[in-house]
Amino acid sequence: MAGARAEIVACETCGNSQRDASGRTRGEYLLEHLRAALASGAAGAEPSLVDVTSVRCLWACTRSCAVLVRSSSGPGYVIAGLEPTELSARALLDYAALYAASADGAVPYKQWPAALKGHFLCRIPKSADVSLPNPEGSASSPQEQLP
Repeated sequence: MAGARAEIVACETCGNSQRDASGRTRGEYLLEHLRAALASGAAGAEPSLVDVTSVRCLWACTRSCAVLVRSSSGPGYVIAGLEPTELSARALLDYAALYAASADGAVPYKQWPAALKGHFLCRIPKSADVSLPNPEGSASSPQEQLP
């Protein structure tokens, strides 16, 4: 996966019930910080390796703010419970750069930015790692898939 592009997909509607006086959501603020930090080249995230996009909802409403870090060739990670701050944005860009540079999408815990520790909600396996039902109609158990 090294050299693959990483994408940070930020939820636009995170914190919808906590809109500020101007009507903006927490997710919109986080997205603004992400885009500004990426544009400034902050956090060592090379624009050639990290993209920032958005989606209307990641269905992590009770854990606002939430993002998905993904690539076309590795597993994805949902990171939630973030504050919509510049610190969170820089930490996400740092993590995404490490993720893009990794061989398999796995970044060792000791390299995770401190602002993200305790915020990983789930890992989404890449498509090739997902078992589909066999022709007889029963899926293989997770134990059968382990090396």
